Amino acid sequence: MSQAGVALRRRSGWRLGLTLPRTDPEVAARTLKRHLDEFWINRSLAKKGWTRQPLDDLHVVVSIPATRADGAKDDYYVHLGAEYYDVYPATVLLVVPDQGWSRARAGSPWWPKLKPPGWFGLHDDYEYRDPQSGALLHKGQLVCFSMGAEYYVSNHAPTDEQRWQQGRHTVAATLSRLSEVLSQPYYEGPDAPRNP
Repeated sequence: MSQAGVALRRRSGWRLGLTLPRTDPEVAARTLKRHLDEFWINRSLAKKGWTRQPLDDLHVVVSIPATRADGAKDDYYVHLGAEYYDVYPATVLLVVPDQGWSRARAGSPWWPKLKPPGWFGLHDDYEYRDPQSGALLHKGQLVCFSMGAEYYVSNHAPTDEQRWQQGRHTVAATLSRLSEVLSQPYYEGPDAPRNP
């Protein structure tokens, strides 16, 4: 599939603000499940405290254990969506472990306090409009890295090495990068205390 949408030329490369093409839901669901199953087995994630809860064929919530400097662990819950998978990465949203998996917000116990590497950002509220038409392309939480679909609709300029490549990258890359930022030296703890 081709990349539809707007691409703005700048000195160091292409700045993307795309309207992503949806993939065939049956193919996306099978591909996401296969890639998750492979990653789960190959990394023995269940033994490491990871969990996953399918919500429907295209959506799953994965818990990723974060590690503080003192060794304490905090689980974070990531809602993954396969609407554009695997032409683009899965959608990524930090969520609260409540009955509806509501969006996590800054200042809450389900929002991680990070000193992230340069390739990662976490925004509670992010809005991006098409610079030509003014159309809203993204509004809401942005887990900002090139292994999440929202990155490609929010005016970012990945290098060739950072850019998602179908056939090379899978949801394993998405989850591995998230696990990396939820580890030392980047993770500092929850943004607010958790009730025991």
